[in-house]
Amino acid sequence: MKTRVTSFKKSNDKLDVAEADIIVSGGRGLKAPENFKLIEDLADALGGAVGASRAVVDAGWRSHGEQ
Repeated sequence: MKTRVTSFKKSNDKLDVAEADIIVSGGRGLKAPENFKLIEDLADALGGAVGASRAVVDAGWRSHGEQ
């Protein structure tokens, strides 16, 4: 079976972690909430969802839906 990509459309909707094939996740090692921009950019580039550790969610850096 052969396939060929004829176009690529980037979605503006956030993927749900429970339904995503690719999840890029971060934790307290990022040191600050603003550093999650790195995770968001990588997830966008890969067509994936952003995930977060429990510690980050408990600290209020990210929403519970990303855990």
